[in-house]
Amino acid sequence: MKRLVLLALLGLGLSLSISANNSENKSYVAYCSNYTFGNQAVSYAFSSCVNSNFNSLGREFENPVYTSYCSNFGNTVDYSFVSCINRNFSTMARELNRSIYLQHCSNFNTNELDYSFISCANNNFRKIQFELDNQ
Repeated sequence: MKRLVLLALLGLGLSLSISANNSENKSYVAYCSNYTFGNQAVSYAFSSCVNSNFNSLGREFENPVYTSYCSNFGNTVDYSFVSCINRNFSTMARELNRSIYLQHCSNFNTNELDYSFISCANNNFRKIQFELDNQ
């Protein structure tokens, strides 16, 4: 009885493995939104989403691409946070052999993330995802 159960589990594991290998490996990026409370300029959800997207996309390259972890400290938008995100986009564009044009995302208000910055970042993530999925 134990052998039968073991063989059944082994067969199930092999079939799942084969089915996973046959499915298309498409990268997935989440849309990052910045919903803040009080005097907070950058939400933890936004910074986590951005970092998760960079990590997910970085693993999709033939040789994994390692990007910096971007954090915002305090109640204003740090220049270093915006620079870190743009630097990570530049790193990925370079690894794609510049076959892709990514916008430089600018934030003009230190009290909040501009809608244009959020849109730019999400658009860049989608462009990288599309490029990786079509290589």
